[in-house]
Amino acid sequence: MQKNIYGKKLLIFTWVLLTVVISEIILFTNAFLKRDVPIREIFIDLIPFLIFLYIFLFLTYKLVEHYYLQLIIQKTKLEKLHTAFLKVSSSLKVNEILKSSLETIMNYFNANKGIFIIIDERVKKYSYSDILVINNFSGNRKNYFENYRMITFYPLSIDNEKIKEYIEEYQLNNCNSVMIIPIFEKGIIILGTYQIMNKKEEEEFESLKIIIDIFTEQLNTQLENAILHEEINQLAITDPLTNLFNRRYFVERLKDEFILAKRQGFPVSIMISDLDNFKHYVDTYGHSNGDIILREVAKVVKLSLRESDVVCRFGGDEFAYILPFTSSSDAKVVATRVKNNVSEYNFLENIIKEEIYLTLSIGIATFPEHGENEEEILGKADNALFKAKNIGKNKVVIYGE
Repeated sequence: MQKNIYGKKLLIFTWVLLTVVISEIILFTNAFLKRDVPIREIFIDLIPFLIFLYIFLFLTYKLVEHYYLQLIIQKTKLEKLHTAFLKVSSSLKVNEILKSSLETIMNYFNANKGIFIIIDERVKKYSYSDILVINNFSGNRKNYFENYRMITFYPLSIDNEKIKEYIEEYQLNNCNSVMIIPIFEKGIIILGTYQIMNKKEEEEFESLKIIIDIFTEQLNTQLENAILHEEINQLAITDPLTNLFNRRYFVERLKDEFILAKRQGFPVSIMISDLDNFKHYVDTYGHSNGDIILREVAKVVKLSLRESDVVCRFGGDEFAYILPFTSSSDAKVVATRVKNNVSEYNFLENIIKEEIYLTLSIGIATFPEHGENEEEILGKADNALFKAKNIGKNKVVIYGE
């Protein structure tokens, strides 16, 4: 009942006004009757007034009804937008916010197509792609309009020619109307609808700028919060020295990979590497140069791995690796490549004159070949590393071999 209370008050006011006027007419009639004026003359005198009054009240009622219905429609849209905002604000994932916000504004404007062009590099960093596309049109429309109506809310951070390129590339030019909504410096939303906008609708869109203000402010705030959340999370799982993932991330990621591997039946290999005689280099060249060596090792190791592989700094000069979908023999190929690339790299080349070459030893264990859970596999990879150290260092050893 509360939803329509404003409009109902307007309708009640109209009916009260009508009742008051009719009452006045009755009183006016009684007054005439008391003066012994013939009733026929009274009605003849009142007919034009009554007709005028009826038309006036009817038009007033229709006008109030029209604005009441418009109020209800606008209120419903705002409630829908507010509900969608609550959904968006409940997430701290950049991709979820981008998708939900694009769906929200498309639903609000009944758009058939929508694209979200991401401009801000910080948003790009945590999104799956630079452009998000949603197409709600299931037909096969091939008509293209050179003179489609284009409505822009506020100045754009990129030029119109670039916007037109996006419109053509994503076929929004087969829509009758295109709306462009900049989201501060974060990005630009382009919406396409097959509805033809007349002059009245254009004026309504102009009046919706306040809604666009609310939408863009809310979205900008949510993206800022999500980016901050992502950055804090990144710090929590990143080793500050090497910028690799840290031990905390390794443990959590390993659990997830094992759950997936057990469910789908694929192998997962774990490798642990340790620099040979690293303490000697730290004692010889100092702790600060030791830190530089660790950063350089991390860079070489990362470049030696496949895209699906994960490497973390496990502690000190020890690195741990997760290799999904990888058997022990395939893991040995990857480990050998890592070992060789590290041994061929000239460390501290731009800092000291002499050439410094390091080696590392690597132990490997594989699920389900060497065990049934992550703790067991990790322990056996560590045992394999211990063996690699004991048989001469600069070796790759698979558990049990």
